[in-house]
Amino acid sequence: MTAKAAPVDPAQLARTAAGRYATGDGRFTVEQASGGWMLVDAEQADELGLPLVRGPFTTLEWARAAMAAVRAGPAPVSNLADRGAALPKPRPGARRQPSMGSAAPAAPALPALPEPVPIVVREYRSGDGEGLRALWAEAGFRSIGDDDAGLRRFAQRNPGTFLVATQGPAIVASAMGAWDGRRGWIYHVATAAEHRRSGIATRLVRQVEARLAALGCPRVNAVVKDGNEDGAEFWVAMGYERAPSRQFGRDLTR
Repeated sequence: MTAKAAPVDPAQLARTAAGRYATGDGRFTVEQASGGWMLVDAEQADELGLPLVRGPFTTLEWARAAMAAVRAGPAPVSNLADRGAALPKPRPGARRQPSMGSAAPAAPALPALPEPVPIVVREYRSGDGEGLRALWAEAGFRSIGDDDAGLRRFAQRNPGTFLVATQGPAIVASAMGAWDGRRGWIYHVATAAEHRRSGIATRLVRQVEARLAALGCPRVNAVVKDGNEDGAEFWVAMGYERAPSRQFGRDLTR
């Protein structure tokens, strides 16, 4: 017997391309632009009858809040046909002059958006392990030493360079910086799906770099798994060079 498919959540955002998300019901599309996130509403039209665009929003979370506010408001009603019928009909043979004095009716005011919860960058704390492991599992990271004891040892050996970003009680991003006395290393740079491409990972990496440099670290390296092209593109965009070497490892716990 075939299992029933789970019902589609109309408000759930799904990634359709790099920097582009769509809701389950197809009404809203959220796209990343140079100025922030733009919200395209397929059920509301602008003065030209095109899908209405709202934004820019600084983060994807703000765009979500705007989408929820629009859904909670009155159902969209187009009056373009009525406004067109109300226009004066030109006399036969007369040239139509552009209207200079009429103004388009004001769009209805949207409900006030909820105040977004700020994202805070801080150092690792005891008790962050469960939230970090959930974040890393979503990103596909699996490493020895990610248990609470291993994270505590890492933080003790690298004070000030193990950073997390939180939004309320949730951990939404991480970056682990270490220095072996010769080279610096950055591990487990991850961002929760709903906060990706919002600049949080860049912010964490730059802070880790600054703290490693303050310790006297002359160079920092990052490890990216083969096949992780998104990860490789991120580090190249951050100014890192692809190394012509390959990393080898051996498990000493066996």
